[in-house]
Amino acid sequence: MRTHEIGRHSLIYGDDDVSTMIYRGRVSYAEMREILATEDLSNVPDVVLLICDIRAFGGMDSETRRLGATNPKPAKRYFTAYIGAGFSLRVFVNMWNRATNFIHGEKYVSGFFDDEASARAWLVEQREAFERGEMR
Repeated sequence: MRTHEIGRHSLIYGDDDVSTMIYRGRVSYAEMREILATEDLSNVPDVVLLICDIRAFGGMDSETRRLGATNPKPAKRYFTAYIGAGFSLRVFVNMWNRATNFIHGEKYVSGFFDDEASARAWLVEQREAFERGEMR
């Protein structure tokens, strides 16, 4: 397991191939650059599993969102489990996924959860279904 402390935020690469991003407050442009710099784009697995704990998320400005959105996404599928998302963030994530999937093909799948255990279980189920060829 590797942990990166980025300002108030934590990014944990788990030994089980599930990464966890814990947001605490607002994400600055510099913090987003640092988050993205932790990725080894030459060694991205086919399936990326991510838990985003956004219970204490404080948002980000449009330039910071753009930086995150334009970073290369080489995996075949990205599964993201959000913990603590309110209604407006759920709407935003769903619309972003639809737009991105329309442009890039079906790459992004998200779910919303109240706790880490259910989020982690869903991610493992999604990966297994993808590996069995049960997903588009």
